[in-house]
Amino acid sequence: MPHTIKSLIGILRWIVELGRVDICLECSMMSSALTLPREGHMHQVFHIFAYLKKYHNTELVFDPSDPCIDEPSFELKDWTSSEFGHLQGKEELPPNMPQPRGLGFVIKANVDADHAADTVTHRSRTGFLVYLNSSLVCWTSQKQTSIETSSFGSKFIMMKQLCKYL
Repeated sequence: MPHTIKSLIGILRWIVELGRVDICLECSMMSSALTLPREGHMHQVFHIFAYLKKYHNTELVFDPSDPCIDEPSFELKDWTSSEFGHLQGKEELPPNMPQPRGLGFVIKANVDADHAADTVTHRSRTGFLVYLNSSLVCWTSQKQTSIETSSFGSKFIMMKQLCKYL
């Protein structure tokens, strides 16, 4: 049985890589049971495959449109009084920079973490989603390697990983 469940979880991991983001968390949780699978784990893997069979027409859609962001809801800060005041709020661009081509784009990311959800190891499960304009281009769900004492700490660790990715 252990060889079979490892093969099935491997298949699920490939399905997530191919774009089925809706089972990313469940696949990540089942992957943590690879070293010592139990009978209940096989039952849960069958549930995931039953879900995939029921919702087999789900697809990842790439939407090139610009996201709707309510700009007035964000408070504007005066950067002239900060340590970066000498920049006068403008980015210094290299003089030999090529002219921009095409349209610009917007990168948006969402991060979330649950604090100590694993009752055995007290590790947090975290994940992030990265959007290019309105299209989901990257996603991850994983168990953190460190044990944090607060929800803020686990979310901060994931924000650091997201910034490293971006």
